[in-house]
Amino acid sequence: MTSVGSERNLTIRDVAQRAGVSISTVSRVINGKKVRDELQVNVQRVLDEMNFRPSAVARSMVRGRTQTVGVLVEDISSSYYAEMIKGIERILERTGHHPLFKSSHWNLQLEEEALQVFLDHNVDAIVVVGGLISESRLQDLAARMPLVLVGRGGVSVNAPTINLDQRGGAYGATRHLIELGHRQIVHISGPLTQEDAVARRVGYQDAMHDHGLEVRPDWLCEGDFLETSAFRATMHLIENGTPFTAIFAGNDQMALGANLALHRKGLRVPDDVSVVGFDDLPVSAYVVPPLTTIRQPAQQVGELAAHAAVALMSGEPAQLAPLELKLIVRESTRAVRR
Repeated sequence: MTSVGSERNLTIRDVAQRAGVSISTVSRVINGKKVRDELQVNVQRVLDEMNFRPSAVARSMVRGRTQTVGVLVEDISSSYYAEMIKGIERILERTGHHPLFKSSHWNLQLEEEALQVFLDHNVDAIVVVGGLISESRLQDLAARMPLVLVGRGGVSVNAPTINLDQRGGAYGATRHLIELGHRQIVHISGPLTQEDAVARRVGYQDAMHDHGLEVRPDWLCEGDFLETSAFRATMHLIENGTPFTAIFAGNDQMALGANLALHRKGLRVPDDVSVVGFDDLPVSAYVVPPLTTIRQPAQQVGELAAHAAVALMSGEPAQLAPLELKLIVRESTRAVRR
């Protein structure tokens, strides 16, 4: 009986010797190329008997493909990106491809390093989600290999690009609060180096202006899309005596941070302050109170990006179905008290 250790060291030469054929014949069978039927049966029998499994690296060298897709996101630990990653993984696994994920943490140098890792690993395609990489660099990548962009509405690159109406979603969130009678509405944005954060702030400001409402400078707070930044911003607003009856947070994670600060200061949501988020993470329906938010279909975005990458790798055009943002009203908002 062959030991596990020896199984790991088996080579095509071993198979060829056992089967009584040439190494090139074994290679042709492994890679699905045409050989005589009797040779095919004989070599396959020996492969099965020896439990021989050719390495993915060896197969990729023969085929010129690695079946891998590089996926660059800002923060792999982010709940939103985690949902998107689920969608990407689901489609790539279904189509026999393997994702290679890298996080850049909103750092251009790390983004460039991640791209180099992808190129060094000879990935067959790259999906870039958000980020700071320049338009010229993205165009260079698109000329070299299949490239799919997510959330890069500000660039003009010859690559399939998936963009959702971030400004429109933020406008709808702010309008919801205005329709409930709120006039003193704080906006805690993500980092303003990010296109999505800027678009959501613009949507908030446009909604306020369109309804004839003031936007005080101290109602504009900049966070980093994480809970702690919104917690600190909200604590600062309360401790400084800034008047407000509602908070529109740039994502659900920051909305949860704001909720905690309000709780620590003895303010009730939504009785004292209404709170709206953005993304509709799975947890947002189960916090207390359940969070009103803008639903951004992260898993569907991931699936769409993966489908586009697979299509490009096959030499086919990418089909990008439209995706919509939707206001989900739950129990964290109510009409303002008069």
